[in-house]
Amino acid sequence: MVEQGKKDMDSNSDHIETHEEIIYDHNGSIEIVKAGTLGALVENLTRHDKLDAFFNRTFLTTYKYFISTSALIDLLIARFDSLPSSEADATRPLVRVRVINIFKQWLEHFWTEPKGPETDDNLLKLREFASRATAATETSAVAQLLGIIQRRMAGMSRMKISRPSISNPPKPILPRKLDKLLFLKIDAKELARQLTIMEAHMFSKIQPNELLNKAWQKKESFTTPAPAPNIRALIRYSNQLSNWVGALILAESDIKKRAQVIGHLVNIANICHELQNYSAVVSILSGFQSAPIYRLTRTWAMVTEKSCNILRPLQALTSSTQNYSNYRGALRIAVPPCIPFLGLYLKDLTFIEDGNQPLTPEGLINFHKYTMLAASVHEIQRFKEAQYCLHAVPELQEYIASRLQSATGLDEMWDRSCELEPRGRGETRPRDFYTPTGGMTTSMVVACMVLDD
Repeated sequence: MVEQGKKDMDSNSDHIETHEEIIYDHNGSIEIVKAGTLGALVENLTRHDKLDAFFNRTFLTTYKYFISTSALIDLLIARFDSLPSSEADATRPLVRVRVINIFKQWLEHFWTEPKGPETDDNLLKLREFASRATAATETSAVAQLLGIIQRRMAGMSRMKISRPSISNPPKPILPRKLDKLLFLKIDAKELARQLTIMEAHMFSKIQPNELLNKAWQKKESFTTPAPAPNIRALIRYSNQLSNWVGALILAESDIKKRAQVIGHLVNIANICHELQNYSAVVSILSGFQSAPIYRLTRTWAMVTEKSCNILRPLQALTSSTQNYSNYRGALRIAVPPCIPFLGLYLKDLTFIEDGNQPLTPEGLINFHKYTMLAASVHEIQRFKEAQYCLHAVPELQEYIASRLQSATGLDEMWDRSCELEPRGRGETRPRDFYTPTGGMTTSMVVACMVLDD
């Protein structure tokens, strides 16, 4: 039992203690699980004397690192059926209710099993358990559990409750001719809105399990589809948007027109920032930072001071200084809806995965590692809690999608860049208002590396 065998791990520390099979870290009055055996962790999941919602959420998000779905079902059923002799009969009903509620929470909010025979078998096992649990417990939770199981068996996901909008969507700002769209003739605010709608749709489809075990870096095989399809789709979109930025600028032979395009893109990025679409902000600025665009010294010299003043704070926001402290600070206070730049999260998740062993030196499950992973996943999920209140304009979205698909790559852009502004000895770097720092581009390269195979 968790509470047996209590002893101090460090006589000089009053915040870490062990109970034979589980280790806690005390942060004031808060008890945080650091490590434990599988049995002790499952027992902690269903304690009769304490409900640790933070631990439960972390466990159900990351359990696949150390146990299969089928095995976890078996352990929880065993926990329901038999308790250690040291636990009094009075605690048995409480533990059983905990087990039922964990199954409910798991199936309603954390079930990520793919369709197939194995999942069908697991759901049948759960239905059989819930059917016999009805006689063993006097709680309405069992009937609710049966309902959730039936929905899962029917292929239905959990019932989503969208936060109602408190305002009406703004009226779209449409160009005069929707059938003949020209980039500079489309209002910057409306372009930013449509980019945000498109990207929010892709971001909302990302599942928590796609963010774990570096799934986005794994390749598809003949027998299994590509893991993390929604993350890969968003990465591809971000790269295409960056390439489109470069293509738009280089499409203009006239230097004044190129400067106008840059100014228009700066306005779009600024409005995306106002919409908390940080992903688009980073993609646009990454397009500016690409070698074919950054080297256009004469073009940058023509960009208006107004555009420069808008661009400077955006660059500061996405600067890599102090581990992207400005950007991370903005995310901490962001109220959903929000679209974060996913590349930095993927970089953080990779760092946690690679920098922490799955087991402690004592052979316990290193639950601290999974707590850090789950915290990042839950932060990403938080940004989906509300939807953007914006009108989709199909004609504009089709225009954007077609341009993203046809945007040229860096090699072609480099040739075009050198054609527009030939290389020479007298080249100078672009004006001081925009100095590349590496910024988010580094994170994007890390995130997208798998797609460049």
